[in-house]
Amino acid sequence: MKPAAPINMAKNGISDFIASARFGDFPEAVRAQLSRNLLDLFAATIAGLATPAANIVADYAATAFPGNDATIAGRGKIGSAPGAALANACAANALDVDDGFRLAKGHPGAVVIPAALAAAQAQNASGADFLAAVVVGYEVGMRAGTIWHAHPHRGPSYHGSGSWGSLGAAAACARLAGLGPREAGHALAIAEYHAPLAPIMDCVRHPAMVKDGIHWGAFVGVIAAQLAAHGFTGMPATLFADEYRGSMQTLGAEWWIERVYFKFHPCCRWAQPAVAGAVELRKKHNLTPDDITAVRIETFEAATQLGTRRPTNTEEAQYSLPFPVACAFVHGRVGVPEIAGDGLNDEAVLVLSDRIEMCVDPAIEARFPDDALARVTVTTSGGRTHVTGPLPAPGDPDSGITFDDLVSKAHRLVDGVAGRSHTRRLVETVLCCADLKTVEPLAECLVGFG
Repeated sequence: MKPAAPINMAKNGISDFIASARFGDFPEAVRAQLSRNLLDLFAATIAGLATPAANIVADYAATAFPGNDATIAGRGKIGSAPGAALANACAANALDVDDGFRLAKGHPGAVVIPAALAAAQAQNASGADFLAAVVVGYEVGMRAGTIWHAHPHRGPSYHGSGSWGSLGAAAACARLAGLGPREAGHALAIAEYHAPLAPIMDCVRHPAMVKDGIHWGAFVGVIAAQLAAHGFTGMPATLFADEYRGSMQTLGAEWWIERVYFKFHPCCRWAQPAVAGAVELRKKHNLTPDDITAVRIETFEAATQLGTRRPTNTEEAQYSLPFPVACAFVHGRVGVPEIAGDGLNDEAVLVLSDRIEMCVDPAIEARFPDDALARVTVTTSGGRTHVTGPLPAPGDPDSGITFDDLVSKAHRLVDGVAGRSHTRRLVETVLCCADLKTVEPLAECLVGFG
């Protein structure tokens, strides 16, 4: 076998982009997108602190990775950078209400932003440098997600967000550490080699706190950059291969961060097109649970794997299709109260969840993952049938989501945890982040309540 040609990680577009990215050079649209992403992720993190998973990981991180370099959400500045990234990434994804990227079938922000914030605190970085690192993390991580799912040595497994997201986290941390192109390349290589496997479809079928491996991806990314800064090396990452040069050459020219979607219900994105259909049908036809005798959902195959009907914990409720759809029909919404605590025992929801049929529509399946759609059909006690769809979920990149839309979402998520004034403070801090001398005011938005 002919040996592979050596790859110079010091001379390639990826490492150069990481080393040279500056906030002031980003287009205005990218800066606006950053504000949306940052507000959305911080709101998801604060709301996620109410979950058992987030508290278990925060307590563990504070004990296992102590320090005063970075803030652990809900606890204070009591962690090392890797420990804070681990804890905050878990909280960010704990309710499955954080941003996502369709083509990677996962969540870039919950991996990248907690890692970048922890590293920025440890480096005493400015708000502008932190924001530049976040963009770097999204751009590299999102491209890594598409590459990992196409790479023959990694397929046909469906990789959780922490797997490919670890490269985005490493890229962001390398940028904050001021690593040169060679060291930045090694940070990516180390992150890829040590990334969690995260076979996400196993967790879809058997929901648990491990979820998408997001917290481990953030943890690995921080450590990878730290190791690279000390001279530790890795073999070239998949991103450097010649067959993916085209994707990487668009760095700094095409801004993939603008392609993320936002979620308005705390459950798997694959369930949300059907949730949207249920909300529409309920409102249009003034349906009550007693009116409904049957519900049929036609969607893509992966969504039908979300099969839990009577969840016993919030992870099972999030990784369900029938349960949140039943919530939408019964309550007209799917919020945190519906997928946690006493909401899991709502008898009207559970009875309707048992009556929901799921099946694969070949035409909808053919459009996934570029589009995620569902058709919902309701049969009523009077024998009438109502149909809607196929519909997408609200919040897709081309749906016109504004900053004000995400402010409203932040209030829904944060007010009950930290108070309305805290939410307003978060919004104001996000908007002035680029002018901050350090990121401490931003990190302080993760504490001071409860």
